[in-house]
Amino acid sequence: MTEKIAVIGDTHINSFKLLPYEILRYIRGVEWVIHVGNYISLSVLRSFEKVKGKNFIGVYGNADPLNIREKLNSEEIVEIQGIRIGITNPIVGGHEQYVARRVLGKFAKNDLDCIVYGHTHHPKITTIKGILLINPGKGYIENNSFNKSAYIAIITIGKRINVEIKEISH
Repeated sequence: MTEKIAVIGDTHINSFKLLPYEILRYIRGVEWVIHVGNYISLSVLRSFEKVKGKNFIGVYGNADPLNIREKLNSEEIVEIQGIRIGITNPIVGGHEQYVARRVLGKFAKNDLDCIVYGHTHHPKITTIKGILLINPGKGYIENNSFNKSAYIAIITIGKRINVEIKEISH
């Protein structure tokens, strides 16, 4: 059986209505949604929970207010189709390679197949020490930036794990 997971993070929006329609379309078309933190608004978190129900998993990020931190953990581990996935949004930023290594270190003792994380706003898929690392990038469109696009990662779990980053520019 094949399962699809949408991974999104760093949405930084005050209303779910500001989520790009194409991202919402991806979210509705998959079995699971993982959010790697920085919703900014409790109503946005609740909307994700409403859309996916028990198939929504999220962590809080460094920019999330207390009312979100009281509802979510900073790290989670989930198993989907036999694949163990660590989820986090590291508090400390920096160059992407250092963030990826710190994230890997956080879960060093957990025997994971994959780690999804946010914070840097830059999408990236890499493998370090046999563990697939996925940063979906930012989940909102900026009008006043050199990188206006939003991103979402789609993980397909079947006989193998396949990951694609989708760029949304409108």
